[in-house]
Amino acid sequence: MRDLCLHQLFEAAADRSPETVALIDGTQEITYAGLERRANQLARHLLRLGAGPETLVGICTARTAGMVVAMLGTLKAGAAYLSLDPAYPRERLAFMLDDAASPVVLTQESLLDRIGESGAPALVCLDRDAAALASESPQRPSPVTGPGSLAYAIYTSGSTGRPKGVAIEHRSAVVLCRWARETFPAEDLAAMLASTSINFDLSVFEI
Repeated sequence: MRDLCLHQLFEAAADRSPETVALIDGTQEITYAGLERRANQLARHLLRLGAGPETLVGICTARTAGMVVAMLGTLKAGAAYLSLDPAYPRERLAFMLDDAASPVVLTQESLLDRIGESGAPALVCLDRDAAALASESPQRPSPVTGPGSLAYAIYTSGSTGRPKGVAIEHRSAVVLCRWARETFPAEDLAAMLASTSINFDLSVFEI
């Protein structure tokens, strides 16, 4: 486990139990196989848009199944994700995108006004562009990252000045997941409520 990337932990689970429900979003249930397919398709789309190792892909979405697809698809493309809370002021979002030099932003059509002037080279709306994403190959992309590769970045609140980005490697996130497996009984981990914003590390444990 310690030599795997964060998304490879999910891939291992998808290989073991493809028809098991992986995610519940309201009345929508998505199996591991379904989530794997959608994440692979998004990853291939991101690769063609220039995402890859050591690049940060912005994620500005509501808390939906699409948010989890965006996270996994970004990691599968070899990139790291940057959480862009839709509730943040436009100026803060624009600063984070500029500072992180994000080549792509994943969002929803209803949130385009939050980042429409961010200057990001590519905007992908998970809902509006669903047909284009579904036309991509569902095959898992070849691995291009390792434990020392970036997984995600979190920006500080900026309460003492300009927000500063903190980059987290896969190995650190995997340590958190390994700790959870060793600390909690399997029955406690059989289902988890994802209640923490992906602006915080605890979300990695929950998701």
